[in-house]
Amino acid sequence: MRNVKKILCAAFLLAGIGIFLFPEINSWLLKQENARVIEAFDAAVDDAADETTDAAERAEEYDIITSSDNLWEQVQAYNLELWENGQADFCDAWAVTQAPSIEGLEDGIFGYIEIPAMDVTLPLYVGASAKNLAKGAAILGATSLPVGGENTNCVIAAHRGYRGIPFFREIEKLGVGGAVYITNPWGTLGYRVESIDIISPVGSGKVMIQEGKDMVTLVTCHPYRSHGKYRYAVYCVRDDSVLGTDIQFSGGAGDAITASDGNIYPASQSDIDRERLFRYVCGVALIIIFLICLITGRRRERITAGECRTADAG
Repeated sequence: MRNVKKILCAAFLLAGIGIFLFPEINSWLLKQENARVIEAFDAAVDDAADETTDAAERAEEYDIITSSDNLWEQVQAYNLELWENGQADFCDAWAVTQAPSIEGLEDGIFGYIEIPAMDVTLPLYVGASAKNLAKGAAILGATSLPVGGENTNCVIAAHRGYRGIPFFREIEKLGVGGAVYITNPWGTLGYRVESIDIISPVGSGKVMIQEGKDMVTLVTCHPYRSHGKYRYAVYCVRDDSVLGTDIQFSGGAGDAITASDGNIYPASQSDIDRERLFRYVCGVALIIIFLICLITGRRRERITAGECRTADAG
């Protein structure tokens, strides 16, 4: 019986620690992996310019896409074709998960995105497949590749939190005027947040290329933990003056959002805070139960030991 109680106490302790630490541990592990991926991307791109064998090894290990004159020409042609055909395939849900049909541009890493206001740096995968979205941010198929240029709009999606990993969870901290940096195989581009909207999950017309503009659009679910009821869209325009400025945000989380359709949508920060508090409370409660079990068990052991000594003395 005593062993059973000890096992239960240990189970409560482990459950409490798990609830309390799992999201942080999972997030930390992916952050370390992403840091290695991004470091390998930078090194592979630098080495590719020198035509060293290390470039191929790094690119192969992490599915990194490195620069080449041929690839640059194909990417430019692809972006131009999207504009000229009106992104004809963008309405197809299957198409957005796929990488463009460009040699050397398979389902790999095209660069990375940095958002100071959210304190995130994520690899950019080509094609919004479930596998890619579980690892970082993903470029939707049938949208522009992020190399800049007139008549382009690269739509980048990420989860609003996934298995304890934040990804775009804190996207509401990125306000109008905030900076977004995109690094691709040829360099780093700066973008400034121009506007924010709440749109329908099937509202592809809201994230299409806009004539004459060089854009990046960030997309994630809204509200938090809604399983994709709406989409939170952040429209960013090219502005290289933000490069190196570490501009964070103008406005921020906690404010209700008035969408372009006139509807007012609640912010998600309070829900994020409640979830974090609930997890902490549950974790602490289980640890307290463990301590109570431990103290009670030791008290009973002392009482039993005392009774045995009394019986022996008698």
